[in-house]
Amino acid sequence: MSFLTLDALTKRYGDVAAVDDLTLSLEQGEFVSLLGPSGCGKTTTLQMIAGFVAPSAGRIVMDDRDMTALAPSARGFGIVFQSYALFPHMSVAENVGFGLEMRKVPKSERMRQIDEALELVRLGHLHSRYPRELSGGQRQRVALARALVIKPPLLLLDEPLSNLDAKLREEMQIELRNIQRDVGTTTLMVTHDQGEALSMSDRVVVMDQGRAMQIDDPFRAYEEPADIFVSTFVGKTNLLEGRMASNDEGRPCVELGLQRLEMAGLGRVGGGSVRLSIRPERLEMTPCRQGLVDGRVQTRQFAGDHWLYQIDTPMGLLLATCPNCGPAGFEVGDDVGVRWNPEAVRLLNDTPTQTAAAGAPL
Repeated sequence: MSFLTLDALTKRYGDVAAVDDLTLSLEQGEFVSLLGPSGCGKTTTLQMIAGFVAPSAGRIVMDDRDMTALAPSARGFGIVFQSYALFPHMSVAENVGFGLEMRKVPKSERMRQIDEALELVRLGHLHSRYPRELSGGQRQRVALARALVIKPPLLLLDEPLSNLDAKLREEMQIELRNIQRDVGTTTLMVTHDQGEALSMSDRVVVMDQGRAMQIDDPFRAYEEPADIFVSTFVGKTNLLEGRMASNDEGRPCVELGLQRLEMAGLGRVGGGSVRLSIRPERLEMTPCRQGLVDGRVQTRQFAGDHWLYQIDTPMGLLLATCPNCGPAGFEVGDDVGVRWNPEAVRLLNDTPTQTAAAGAPL
């Protein structure tokens, strides 16, 4: 039995479905991210779970208890907001202890739990500071301590790292995930940042236009996207058009450039053309006439640990990444070859599908 279940959860505003028939199950201790662009329904989903927005249809069930109609205060969930929502007139200790005070926890016990929560987030030395005296990362940890001190059955994170600079954000991704593992609290995070979701989550729910397009572990969401939307939103990719054909034994295959690819799922594809995806890091740049297709370098960008190339080819504009191994590599205007391993090519469905949609973690 799953710990938290969203059963056909739906939210409509007039004729518009902000969340459309979302079904999802979370196991105890799991970290799941709702990932998608602005307006995809991820924040509305979190607000329905928290109790701030009433569903139009569907149920929210936690540990066999229907939570759908309960007030937010009756759910007992911990929430970290994008803005952190700290009380500016309260000290760090007072902010962390606010939920305990509302629950009438005796002062001596309240102080003990505040100390424990602040030690957990490595802020035990900042009891008497005020939010204005803290860095962005410290404010984020205070908000996390305030959410965890009440020992919630579910922790909800609403874009918790979006206000941090890039370096601090990467550090906090690791720290937040380690704290979540140590505490073991079931966690649902909303984010639009693909790297954040992939690096922190046990599973990701990729959403678009109110629907879950793919529910999967991060590796498979990236390596085996369910459809065109997932392949383009979760990381960078090259979308190519292939042609249906038959190999020498008469089995269906796809022609892509100079390759004929036998791929799973071809029996379900209709028509003469199919859409294919190849990740930029799976393309290898070679001297001209040594690849599967020739082209000319149109642009080149330096990204520190790698180079990002755009290559104009008869198959269209290809995006390729090459590790920075020291030499500068190919220049803009160079004629180059491009090749790839057939196993790196993914066949895409034009019709949205869900994989591992409502089951246990993979």
